[in-house]
Amino acid sequence: MKKILIGLLAIISFNASAGIEHAPPAFKTNDGKVIFVDFVNAVYELTYDYKTRKAWASTSITFLANETGFPIFDSLSTPTEVIVNGRASNHKMTPVPGNVSFIRYPTTEVKPGINTMVIRTPIQNGVKYGWKGVSSGFFIKDLKDRKFLERFLPTNYEYDQYQMTFRVQIIGTDKEHNIFANGITKEVSKNVIEISYPPFYTASSVYFHLVPKKKFWRLKFNFSSISGRQVPITIYSRFRFRNWRMKRRTLKVMRELERDYGAWPHPSMLIYGTKIKGGMEYVGATATSLISLGHELQHSYFAKGVMPADGNSGWMDEGIASWRDKGYKSYSSPNYFSFNLAKHNVYTRKTDKNSYVKGRSFFAYIDYQLKQAGLPGLKDFLRGHFNKRKFTTITTDDFKSDLETYSKLDFTDDFNQYIYGGHPDEFKNDQIKGRSPAVEPANPHHVQHTQEEIDSII
Repeated sequence: MKKILIGLLAIISFNASAGIEHAPPAFKTNDGKVIFVDFVNAVYELTYDYKTRKAWASTSITFLANETGFPIFDSLSTPTEVIVNGRASNHKMTPVPGNVSFIRYPTTEVKPGINTMVIRTPIQNGVKYGWKGVSSGFFIKDLKDRKFLERFLPTNYEYDQYQMTFRVQIIGTDKEHNIFANGITKEVSKNVIEISYPPFYTASSVYFHLVPKKKFWRLKFNFSSISGRQVPITIYSRFRFRNWRMKRRTLKVMRELERDYGAWPHPSMLIYGTKIKGGMEYVGATATSLISLGHELQHSYFAKGVMPADGNSGWMDEGIASWRDKGYKSYSSPNYFSFNLAKHNVYTRKTDKNSYVKGRSFFAYIDYQLKQAGLPGLKDFLRGHFNKRKFTTITTDDFKSDLETYSKLDFTDDFNQYIYGGHPDEFKNDQIKGRSPAVEPANPHHVQHTQEEIDSII
């Protein structure tokens, strides 16, 4: 018991500074105050029944509440049961202030301190049953609301970092299955698999792809990092030739990124080569087309190495990756007058779709200013910024603060105008007239695919 308590206290100590400071404010509903809490850990028991074509999850969450109220969580699937601190509870879904999203909460109040919830939900999204077996992919989107882990399982807002354990079993079939995951995977027995994810993961970090054992071609090799490590890489897809093409591109880009930002930050790399245009990044993993592979690998540093704390922070990693895609250009001024990329409603849970084009233009402008001040440029700053903030969640203000500390320059006016939309009249006119940067082509990455396209890659 003493060891268990020491372990729990260690996790709580990590979580005390693991993002709760970035949580939106509590708000009132007809039931009373709903509060954002700090998940300490969550154990997800996932069961896939091949015979009945049904799947469900039992999620046990330990969380820390800083005040009295109804604890917030989210799940697109309606819970069939919620238990709070050992007692059954009703639950509700409510819009957040400003109606930019929805959340759920049990109608059982909790007190400050450590509490528990058990939430039982059907797994309704990202599951297919075929003659080879069960396929289930928890593939996320970042440009649409409620498309992170909550699309599949109960979780928290993106600010929260917490330890996750998946215990997966496939019943009703003798067909053998594998799981591609960006965690420590252990095969307990046939079709019983456990995955342990690190405590810095958020609702947009987890990569989980359950497949019949013989569904894909797999290619495994090592990358020799400048750190001296051999980084294991797994590429899988439906075609052997796609894996080999992706291997060549992966090695080239990883060498480039290590030169720019330092040693590869993750223990391994997992790449799912898909047929659909675009891609999506996860921590040390990606599902991507060949054309978007470089963009997604760059996100291993910014997005899944240094992680956005909320919907007003995702513009940075998309802007940085897009700046790289276009050759790290330098502009004496951005190719737009003013725009709001980072001052949306505080409860916003998606990245502004303008982040690619306007974000890279803004970073090209910042690069120019740094060089004009006699500094090496934005890439040099980003290398230090990454090392300082690695595996933490950050906001736009955190980025601005680090930039000003590095440069000894004041970027307040620049951020107000180009990132916070500080010239509302001009901004409104641009929106009405549908203006866009004349010399900046559209972004080819992170295409928001139809549900049919997503289902086709599961």
